[in-house]
Amino acid sequence: MAKTKEASTPLICAVVFFVLTTIAFGVMWYLSYSEMDTHVNNKKNAEKDLAAMRTSKDEAERLARVYRILAGVSRDDDVQVVTTEAKPNDKIAVEVKQFNDTLIKKSGVADAAGLPKEIELWAIDANGKVGTPPPEGLIGQVAKLNRKDTLYESIEKALANYQKLAQSMVDDAKRLQAAAAALKEASDKFPADVKKQVADVVAAFDKRTETYQKDMAKASKDLTDANDARELAARELRRATANIKDLQQDNQRLAQEVNKGDRDTFSFDEPQGKILRKLPDGVYEINLGSAANVRPGLTFTVQPRDFQEKGRESRMRSVRVPDPKGGFKSVDKFIPRGAVEVYEVLGPNLSLARFQRSADPQNSPYGAELDPVRDGIVVGDLLFNSVWRKGVADRVALVGIFDINGDGIDDIETVVRDLTKMGIPVDAYFDMKKRVWVGQVTERTRYVVEGYYPINSATDPNRDEKTKLLNTMSAAINETKQKGVTAVNFRDFFGRMGFKFRLDVADDRINQATVPYLNNVGVGDPAPPAP
Repeated sequence: MAKTKEASTPLICAVVFFVLTTIAFGVMWYLSYSEMDTHVNNKKNAEKDLAAMRTSKDEAERLARVYRILAGVSRDDDVQVVTTEAKPNDKIAVEVKQFNDTLIKKSGVADAAGLPKEIELWAIDANGKVGTPPPEGLIGQVAKLNRKDTLYESIEKALANYQKLAQSMVDDAKRLQAAAAALKEASDKFPADVKKQVADVVAAFDKRTETYQKDMAKASKDLTDANDARELAARELRRATANIKDLQQDNQRLAQEVNKGDRDTFSFDEPQGKILRKLPDGVYEINLGSAANVRPGLTFTVQPRDFQEKGRESRMRSVRVPDPKGGFKSVDKFIPRGAVEVYEVLGPNLSLARFQRSADPQNSPYGAELDPVRDGIVVGDLLFNSVWRKGVADRVALVGIFDINGDGIDDIETVVRDLTKMGIPVDAYFDMKKRVWVGQVTERTRYVVEGYYPINSATDPNRDEKTKLLNTMSAAINETKQKGVTAVNFRDFFGRMGFKFRLDVADDRINQATVPYLNNVGVGDPAPPAP
């Protein structure tokens, strides 16, 4: 028995565990299903509440649209939404009907027909559905009523003023009638001769008026004819002025051509000294010194010892010079044997002179065309200076542009300084800017040296200014000629005294040197230089 009891104990424990476990799981399943039913019911209730809230929101939004339309502050889609969603006897119709009834009651009328025509109600049809709202809401309709009241007041004031004006016109008409009657009565009392005098005065006035009108018409025609004649004369004057300018240019050109045929101003030059000895490095001893008032810087043109017998023709050479077309042409020019410049005075009759070499031999009056054997300076050659003589020098004046190195700048101050250094007095030079003489030309002045003239042409933009300058220069030269002064070209003058200068300066450089002396700016077109 004891063994049987011990063997059944595990079985009993297993049965008890199974029963307890089954009860626990059953309770858990019951509780779980109960919570699920609660959640399902809560969800359904929440969905119902949400639908009700959405319905309330839509209803409130529709009512808000209705109120905005009634007030006259509707938005873009208010009218379309309300008329689309409206239904018979819905909340919209109820609100609109209540608004209409309240407005009629507050206005103190029996029905809508008693309202002012400016007030338009929102109509509801026979089925109880709202129709299309009026174009203006309550705000706009009230504004119309306000403007109407103001207009009524203005009309009443204008009517009152009109009535006053009409009454005033009636009074004036009465006074006018009375004055007319008095005038007629007084006129009837006038003597016949007074009426005749008045008629004569009126007739005379009419005649004078007619005469005045005729005179004015004639004067107007005469004035028109005079203006036409003046314009014609002005055109003729402009044409004549242009012709005069052209003739002046032609005269200058012809004068230059005529001057080419004049006899040589320096044809009777006398030698002032000679070469005594040739030293190395282009240095020469000459037979002139302090006794002849020789100064360092004095220059001489050197000619062969037989130059006076053979004449200028013996020194004529054919040289090539630039032409206006950009090429070269051959011309005959007088070429001296050379030039020397005194640099030291050794005694009363002895000085040292150095051969002058040009920085631009091709455009020098001596150097490029000289043959070293045929034309070299030798002992016994003669010294010439066109304005200097032993112990005395001729006095000169300068007119024109002196561009001695071809850089486009007028070197007249340098020329004056160098000539003075040589002992050649410069009495005056013509200031091209101020267009007056600096210094004084007197009867003692022997030569007036003409430099380059401003280049002028028909197409030059500075033609008028250059013409004025040329005329001023010509007047200055004529003034010196009246005092017996001889005019010479700078090429002859400088070439005969050994002064270093460039033979041919380009036209554009001459124009460039002329610009500072003009009242306007521009280089202009090139033209042949003055001889």
